[in-house]
Amino acid sequence: MLKKRKVLFEWLFWGYVFFTLFITLFTHNYYTYGQSSNLMLLSSLHLILTSGDGLLILKNIFGNVALFVPFGFLLPLIWKKRAAFYWTLLFAFLMSFSIEACQYFFAERIFDVDDILLNVTGALIGRCFLAVCRFFIRKVIFFYSNGS
Repeated sequence: MLKKRKVLFEWLFWGYVFFTLFITLFTHNYYTYGQSSNLMLLSSLHLILTSGDGLLILKNIFGNVALFVPFGFLLPLIWKKRAAFYWTLLFAFLMSFSIEACQYFFAERIFDVDDILLNVTGALIGRCFLAVCRFFIRKVIFFYSNGS
């Protein structure tokens, strides 16, 4: 049973990775400004938030966070030796950095450090959600195994 669950999580993780690469590298971006970069932390977030454009805020801020929540949740489930928070954040950073570099060099889009920050934040949220789920699952199992 555990082996089947691990295989399921691996399929979900790799499906998620391919979906993320497709969405970030091969879809049309309506807010494309050409090949450029933002290396000043929080500057594009400030511009987005002060724009007043709800769709831009939703897509750019919440979209970047939500995109990496599954990463933070699924990676520790398939790679138990690297299940600690810092490993999840490191690999989320590396994946996000790689995507941003590919967007810049190959898709002639924007390399944005704020996107990396938002992606890593999403992975942290996913990892925290996994920790909370594990905590409650252990409590339920303990309660039902000792209470009967």
